Amino acid sequence: MDYLADVGITILIYIILGVSLNLLLGYAGQVSMAHAVFYGIGAYTAGLLSLPILEAAQGAAARGVTSGLGWNWIPALLIAIVFTFGFAFFIAFPAAIKVTGEYLILLTLAFQVVINQLMNSLVNVTGGPYGLTPIPPLSLFGHQLVAPTQAIWIFVVAAAAAFFLSWRVGESPFGRLLKGIREDEIAVRALGKNTRLVKLTVFGLAAAIAGMAGALAAYYYQFIAPGNYTLDLSIFIVAVVVLGGTGNLLGTVLGAVVLGALSPALQNIPWIGTADSIPWQGVIYGLGLALIMRFRPQGILPEGLTPRWFKRAEKLAADAATAGTPPEWSLAAQDPDSVATCASGEEGTQAEEVVRITGLARTFGGLQAVDGVDMALRKGRITALIGPNGAGKTTIFNMITGELKPDTGRVVYRGQDMIGRKPHELARAGIVRSFQDVRVFQRLSVLENVAMAVPDQPGENLLRLTFRPLAARRSEKRTLSQARAYLEFVGMADKADESVTNLSFGEQKLVAIARLLATEGDVLLLDEPTSGIDVNSVNQVIDLIQRLCRFGKTVCIVEHSVHVVGQLADHVYFLDHGAVIEQGTMAALTSRPHLVEVYFGT
Repeated sequence: MDYLADVGITILIYIILGVSLNLLLGYAGQVSMAHAVFYGIGAYTAGLLSLPILEAAQGAAARGVTSGLGWNWIPALLIAIVFTFGFAFFIAFPAAIKVTGEYLILLTLAFQVVINQLMNSLVNVTGGPYGLTPIPPLSLFGHQLVAPTQAIWIFVVAAAAAFFLSWRVGESPFGRLLKGIREDEIAVRALGKNTRLVKLTVFGLAAAIAGMAGALAAYYYQFIAPGNYTLDLSIFIVAVVVLGGTGNLLGTVLGAVVLGALSPALQNIPWIGTADSIPWQGVIYGLGLALIMRFRPQGILPEGLTPRWFKRAEKLAADAATAGTPPEWSLAAQDPDSVATCASGEEGTQAEEVVRITGLARTFGGLQAVDGVDMALRKGRITALIGPNGAGKTTIFNMITGELKPDTGRVVYRGQDMIGRKPHELARAGIVRSFQDVRVFQRLSVLENVAMAVPDQPGENLLRLTFRPLAARRSEKRTLSQARAYLEFVGMADKADESVTNLSFGEQKLVAIARLLATEGDVLLLDEPTSGIDVNSVNQVIDLIQRLCRFGKTVCIVEHSVHVVGQLADHVYFLDHGAVIEQGTMAALTSRPHLVEVYFGT
């Protein structure tokens, strides 16, 4: 019985490590090859705190570190969790700022190797290769839990807690942000979300859960050594997540059970036995992963393949669908004539100037992409930027929204210079944009795409999500109800629960506009809103943009279609080689011979 309990404890440790890594790898799309060292950091922290003080340690093993502070295991466990979180939060700064993709793999791999080597080298702190011993065992109410059948219940509780916490985070607005970062971080920033803080937080959280597992394992085994926290273990935990299915916590549990039971199962096969189990384990383990990658790369239980009773977000969405639409913020619930009147046809000086751009310039190497552009965007008016490919239109959008820093020039929004502000700060201030290539979140539902954009969601803050769960739940219902209202405004409410991948390109454009509206920004920059869609969808988008004008939104479009610009724009800037060479109404520009010759045609 003790043997089975010991195997069970090993599998429970893999479950804790797997679900924590799945938050990082499956939900956020951040690949870490250093999970084993976070597991080890938690173990060493707890071990050093709990080893007996020097006097009480006399007569213990002569090699390794044998004395510590003599703490009880419960406060030491809590300190280990907090310390591991802070350590990972600090280490993750390069990943949060610049490092992505294969470079993130290399960064975390280097971190894994360096920290593991330090565990071997810092003999006075870690005990070097000889480790820490003898670590006091787990105990409850004065009774030591030495036998596996006694200690396993602590690990059952810890694994359940890790699973519940990971599920709670993954199926929350914070988890929705993680999925958005995984799909398209630039698009998430454009919605006003601080992706750096989110990535730092999830790195810290995943490491903290791994640190908890490390501390508990240290008390159970009563011994720590660097060989327990090698790259092999990090790779094994990645395999657990990939095998079970990224983004699916139930799949991670299944993956941990399958791989965790592999070694003891092989040891009990008579013709293999203990001596040959490790080589056979490597063969089966490698072959299994190769087959999974070839025939089922999404894993045994892929994201989305989860019982409906398990999907907290779906239940909240169902509640929100019947909650009604609050009229205070819903564009769809208001009469546009009572909100604002469209400024179309007014003289430029009669409409409020919301954005003033002066002397905007940007070079790329020797190429002058934007050259001293001056322009104004006015409330309730639709401004268009037109010109040949490479004229600098999208580059101007990138500079207005903070994705690119101009070499010179100013972008003044309601009297404040916006140059130097980050994209999420500009979006929160009210300047938001869409993209020519849509950039919707393909693996999320239509409703989740729009809900991602709603500002000031308590559930996007991990502390508020943890300590004010009821308030976060109420806010999420309002968020989903609000998202449905914006989908209704663009005519997509009936597709709310569908995956975005099932929509036509024109429908995805409408979802992108609904997502833009959900940010509550008052300056909307639309990059080629009608490109690549059919005639019916074009007319639908034109009607939608005109409605936005009537609501007093400040709209600027980049568009190649002369027909669309003629239907929409109150004022047009014609750019060529990065400079504004003409401006005025579309009728005026199409009557100028030199523009007809180089752009409009006959």
